[in-house]
This record gives sequence, C-alpha cells and structure tokens, in this order.
Amino acid sequence: FGGYGLTQALLQIPFGIWSDRIGRKPVIMAGLFLFILGSLIAAFTESIYSMIVARLLQGAGAISSAVFALIADLTRPEVRTRANAGIGASIGMAFGGAFFIAPFLGGFVGLSGIFGLITLMATVGLFVLWRFVPEPENQSSTPNTPTLEMIKSVLVLPSIRTIDFGAFVCSTGLSAVFFMIPIQLAEQGWISSELWQIYIPMLLSGGLIMVSAAIVAETKNRFREVMFVGVGFLIASVLCLAFFQESQDKFLLIAGLFLFFMGFNVFEPLFPSLVTRLTNPTTKGTASGVYNFCQFVGHFAGAAIAGIFYSTNLLFLLGLLLMINVSFLFLLYKDFQNPAPRQK
Repeated sequence: FGGYGLTQALLQIPFGIWSDRIGRKPVIMAGLFLFILGSLIAAFTESIYSMIVARLLQGAGAISSAVFALIADLTRPEVRTRANAGIGASIGMAFGGAFFIAPFLGGFVGLSGIFGLITLMATVGLFVLWRFVPEPENQSSTPNTPTLEMIKSVLVLPSIRTIDFGAFVCSTGLSAVFFMIPIQLAEQGWISSELWQIYIPMLLSGGLIMVSAAIVAETKNRFREVMFVGVGFLIASVLCLAFFQESQDKFLLIAGLFLFFMGFNVFEPLFPSLVTRLTNPTTKGTASGVYNFCQFVGHFAGAAIAGIFYSTNLLFLLGLLLMINVSFLFLLYKDFQNPAPRQK
C-alpha cells in the first residue's frame, strides 16, 4: 500500500532538479514511461512480490514536481492558484471516482483489468503531453548549480519549510484515514457497492471548499488565514474519529471523513501555488521536488503507521495524527507569512 509513495518520495527531488536542468516535458515523459512499465507488470503478475516491484516502479514515475513546475511556467502568477485548483479538482474527481467505480470494475475485469486500464490511461496521457502541451517559452535553467545548493536555496525560507511540513501532515492523514475508514465502514455494515452514497457528497463538499479556499486566498491574499481554517478541519476530523472509537456513533465516523477531506482540499490548490510563488524561477522544479518529497513521504508514513497500529492501538494512531496536526498549526502561526501582494 505504501510502496508507491516510497519511490515517489525518493525521486521527487531528483526529478524536480532534472526538470530545472533539461526541461519539464522530457522529464514528465520519462516518468510516464516508468509508470506505464510498472502498470504493465502489475496487470500480468500473479505474485505478491512482483506486485510490490510493480508498485515501486509505478512510483518511480515521480513527475509531480515537474508537472507543478510546468504549470507555473505556463501560467501567470495571478491565475496560478486557480490553475492548481483545476489540477486538484481533477485529482479529487479521479480519487472519488475510483472509490465509486473500482468495486464494480474489479468484479467485471478483475485486478489485472484495472491495471490494464491504468496502463491505457497513462499512454493516452503521454500522447496528450507530447502532442498538445506546449513547451514553456522562457524557462530558466541551472545546469551548473550543485544539487545540494539548489535544495538549500529553497529550504532556507521559513514559509517553504512550513508548506513542506504541511504537505507531509496532509498526506500522512490521507493515507491513514483512507486505510481506516473503509474497514470501519465495513464493520458498520456498509458494503463496497454502497460507498458511493458517502463518497459522492464528500467529493462535492470537498470541491466546494477547494474552490472557495483558492478564490479567497488568491484574491484577498489571505493564504495564512485560509490555511488556519484547513488545519481546524483536520484537527476536528481526528477528534471525531477518536470519539467514534468510544461511542461507535456512525455520524461521528462519517463526520470525521467529511471534515478530513474538506481540510485536505483547502490545501490542495494552495501548497503548489505557494511553492512556486515563493521561490525564484531557476528553482521552481527543485522547490516542487522538495515539496512533493515531503508529500509522498507522508503517503508512505501514513500507510505504514496505519498498518502497524490499526489492529493493535488505534487510539495511539489517532494521537499521532493529532500531534502532527497541532505541530503544523504551531509552525503555521510561527513561521508562515502571506506573500507580498502583487502590484497592479
């Protein structure tokens, strides 16, 4: 479950730096080739060990940092948050749609068929990138700058460090919550084919929050204040899930899921936009790489701690999630400042 996030994390920074040096599109194409290869292996394997290798190889297509840097290259700063919100919305729809479709699709074509469909979709994405996505006109490059110097140049900024930790927190929560929730819903009597009744309203509420957060933060330059609201949602989510363990009230379980997804969606468009906005043009890919490294370390960590503690000490798991959310709140208060307003 966490292997994909592990190789994604390890390769985000190298791919981001690579995109700063040779260009965004070649790096994204190379990553898609790796993802397609991993998906093909997953589609035809009958061994759990080969499946683990396939998932690690899928994760090796670590193109998120290059993609967000490409978005920054192709958009004006005034609309960049909205562009990232569009990407976030498409991810959210795919995420929710997968929960809705997968049980039916799995019964019809099996796991191999699902991975075959993923391979086809990635191949179409590769064609769209090659044929329709333009090359940035004025992309800066840093061919001779040492790698460590490029990483240090983005980590010296307190606001960037806060965003990177926030990415870790949100991703840890995402993997842990979506490890726990389907199991607990099943224990409450829900079957897979009925989960759309929860996930579709969850997606709609999350999408509404995402768009609202992006508009308020961008037009009013209130990134910090909007992010305080997002952390509040995350903390309230963990508390609902903790109280559910004591009362077994279904409302608390569903409320915890909704609050988490709403909080997560507050940050989905803001983080990538701020990363590229707070760094200079020559290190956008590197900054995105560090950000995505933290994000995917969170995916791996969330899956790992959920797997370790779910059956043995669930309240300890929830306590860990609460602790990192409160730590993020403290860093947000202490180190993050809204970016300087843009001149009209």
